[in-house]
Amino acid sequence: MEKVVYVIPNLEYRKGFLKSALVNLVVTDQRIIVAHVKKEMIQKAREEGFFKRISSGWTMHERYYDMSPEDIANEARENFSIPLREIKEVKLKGGNIDEGKKDEMEIKWKEKSKFSGNMNQREIKKKLSDLGVKVKGGELFGF
Repeated sequence: MEKVVYVIPNLEYRKGFLKSALVNLVVTDQRIIVAHVKKEMIQKAREEGFFKRISSGWTMHERYYDMSPEDIANEARENFSIPLREIKEVKLKGGNIDEGKKDEMEIKWKEKSKFSGNMNQREIKKKLSDLGVKVKGGELFGF
């Protein structure tokens, strides 16, 4: 049975020239689900007391650990998934906050796509490597 392994929250997904979307990448043991963050979801979280939970350390993306992968994939019309077997490699590149450059992640499969945002690169690399996905970069000075 497919299960959620890791969630990479609040990434900016470049959909095309000057077009982007806020997404969460939900890594399961079979695929990566690109879950779009919609205004309606944020409003619903407000109504459910999300902002009260922030003070306790709970963040909105943590709900994915309690959802089925199918429910996550079907939550928004724009959501899509990439089977792990179709991913050639994932490249991680550190940014520089002082220069206004974000961390970047590039997922190579039949179509090339980039995700950028704040990431714990070491943890991402470990989780994807454990699932058999080739990961390049993501370490400072090769450590």
